[in-house]
This record gives sequence, structure tokens and C-alpha cells, in this order.
Amino acid sequence: MDLDQIEKLNDLKQKGLITEEEYQQAKARILGAQSSTDQPHTILQTNNYDYALVLHLTQFCSWLVPFLGLLVPLIMWQSKKDDPYINEQGKVVMNWIFSSMIYFVVSLLLCLIVVGFFLIAILFVCSIVFTVMGAMDANKGVIKNYPLTIKFFDVKETPRVISPQN
Repeated sequence: MDLDQIEKLNDLKQKGLITEEEYQQAKARILGAQSSTDQPHTILQTNNYDYALVLHLTQFCSWLVPFLGLLVPLIMWQSKKDDPYINEQGKVVMNWIFSSMIYFVVSLLLCLIVVGFFLIAILFVCSIVFTVMGAMDANKGVIKNYPLTIKFFDVKETPRVISPQN
């Protein structure tokens, strides 16, 4: 309850552990009031859409270090898995990463009959295009599996909203 928190703050102030200014700021936060002393403190906040955009684009980390494009999105997804939007976007990214790994292995095997080289090139282009498309969708709040994705995780897709033309 708010009263208990304010009493604890008052105890801290009386013991000299926090200043009067810190006490007033914390009390204002607890009560939900805006204090004029809060103005200098700017907190950088990102919304889920920005985080999801970055989550998709971190797949390109594998261009720097092999398997980093798997680890970074996995860590980002798991760190914010409690957020339903980020959880769904993480599933989308992981579905594509696992799918593209399978497609790559199959393409490598098909390199024995030359067609695999073309498939690897196509997979490379698709990975770039699909990742950028997924990032743009995520930044708009759309949850959509990439094309050609094997669905390892069940994703609750949202429809793309098409704006009316004037």
C-alpha cells in the first residue's frame, strides 16, 4: 500500500539515508504525482516495437561471428519473454533461424550436384529480404512468420493492416 511505502521512505529520511529531495521525489512517484524536481531526470524508454525491430536485425550478427546471429536474438528474446509481443516476435525469428539452418544444410548436400550453390545464393538473398521485411513489420506492430518458414514455434500472427488510398 502507498502509506506503507511512504512510512518506509520517512524512516530512511530520518535515519539520514536519503535526502529531503530524494524523499519528495520518491513520495511523488508513489502517489503518482508529477514533481517539478523530476523534470531534469530524463529516462530513455524504448517501446516494444523498437525492441522487436532490433531483435529481427540482430540475425545479421552472424556475418561478424558465426552463430552470433543465433545467440543474440535468442538472448534478447529470453530476456523479455514475459512480454507477449516480444515473445511472439522471438518465436518468429527463431522459426526463421532454424528453418534457414535446415535449408543451408540441405543446400550444402546438394552442392554435390551443383544445384546447391544456387540454393545457397537464393537462401542468402531470402535471409536478407525476409529479415528486413520482418523487422519493418515488427516496427509496425505486425506479427507475421517469414515466408518459407517451418513453424517450430506456434506464432499468433496478426493481419497486416493496409491503409486506404486517397
